[in-house]
Amino acid sequence: MSVLEFWVCREDELHPGQVRTKQLGHDAKGLPISALLLRDESGAVVAYRNLCRHLPVPLDGGTGDFLSEDGSHLVCGTHGATYRLRDGHCIEGPCEGLALERLKVRSVDGDLYVCPPEAG
Repeated sequence: MSVLEFWVCREDELHPGQVRTKQLGHDAKGLPISALLLRDESGAVVAYRNLCRHLPVPLDGGTGDFLSEDGSHLVCGTHGATYRLRDGHCIEGPCEGLALERLKVRSVDGDLYVCPPEAG
């Protein structure tokens, strides 16, 4: 395991419809790097940076609410940008056509680890 990986949770603790977050420090601009881990439509674990592609604000705006009402998409609470779970692609909103920054996630002996963007 690299020192540039952060433990998030046990893989069996990450359930469909649930989003886990992990603070990973700050980027070169001083913006916090927060990771989102969730299961996509197929059940695969994916990780994205918690930063809207329209403006550099966290998707949840600090509320902890990331998903659409039916749990099928990530939604920016500030501007309503709607992102697919499987690839972070924005399908509706002010940044339509762009995608969330994907982060590397690894499972090691049932533990989930995520890498900050520089290390991914």
